[in-house]
Amino acid sequence: MLRNHRHRPRRGLSLLELLTVVLLLGIIAVIAVPRFMGSSDDAKAASCHINTGNIEIQAALWQRNKGSWPAADLNDIFADTKYFPDGAPVCPFDGSSYSFDAATGEVDGHTH
Repeated sequence: MLRNHRHRPRRGLSLLELLTVVLLLGIIAVIAVPRFMGSSDDAKAASCHINTGNIEIQAALWQRNKGSWPAADLNDIFADTKYFPDGAPVCPFDGSSYSFDAATGEVDGHTH
């Protein structure tokens, strides 16, 4: 005669299963973390590049409307909400301010 044995349901993970999960999470972290760390600097550099382009466009509009380039420290154009309604942008890469070269019509530095 066959006996009917009842098996108790498992109540967790075995040590081998737990070690496998930890190992897989470690491999994923080793691959993913460097990618995310580098992308932050890339995004900040791209944002700085966008800021410099925007400043150069607004400075060209300033020159067209006013007949002269904005000041080298850009305080005059940054104070005018017609050109920069949100105020003076700062470099997201290093937090520095922007300066302008009227001879070239370009923002100085910021070649991240």
